[in-house]
Order: sequence, then structure tokens, then C-alpha cells
Amino acid sequence: MSYNYTKKSQYSFLETIDELLLSFWENWFWLVSNVDVTEKVSKKVDKDFPNYKILGFCKPEIAYKYLSEDMNLWVFLPCSICVYEKDWSVYISSWLPEDIISNFIENKDLKNLDIEISILIKKIIDDIS
Repeated sequence: MSYNYTKKSQYSFLETIDELLLSFWENWFWLVSNVDVTEKVSKKVDKDFPNYKILGFCKPEIAYKYLSEDMNLWVFLPCSICVYEKDWSVYISSWLPEDIISNFIENKDLKNLDIEISILIKKIIDDIS
């Protein structure tokens, strides 16, 4: 079992973010958070830090299904997608519901939903890589 799905982007840092925003929007996900890790870390430790953003996406009907099963599943929402630069390349990384959430639920329908959402996240990332 892996804890993340990471691919190298074919685009620049900002273009990668734009492509992700468009792809998730086209798949009916809402952007609910946009954390500039570079800014936060650089200020706190007073050192340069490479470009790094965490984008949080949510599909309300999916969130409803998970939370109707168990309100504590909120700790896994929204779907966090990281975009960062390392060694002159841009990477996209995400955890996949089928690798994480499925370990905590018994509901077979939600386990199938985990797989469905994981396939979609992989497709979006693969299309940009």
C-alpha cells in the first residue's frame, strides 16, 4: 500500500495549478482551499522554500455520502492535491481514497466510491503529467 500518487507535470508550476483547477472544475469538484505552503514556511523559518501549494477539492455529493456514513470521515476531506517544485521539475501528488479511507469503513458502496474517486484523481493527474 502506498500513501500517495505522485507524477511529474509536463507544465510549469503555475500552469500545473491552472490545469488542475480546470480539470477538477470540469469534473464537478469545488476548490475549497488553496494553501501557499511556500509563503507560510518561508515566513516561519525565515528561509527559502521551493514552490509548494496544497489545493483542497470537494465534490459535495461525495462528501455527503461519506459524512452520512461516519461524521469522523471529515478528517479525510477535502481531497488534497499538492503541487511542488523539486530539482527543477514540478510534481503533483495526492493521497487516494482507496488506499486510505477504505481501511476505516465497512460500507461496500463507499468502498466502491473510494475506488471510483481514486480512478478519477489518477486520471486528472495523469492527464497533466
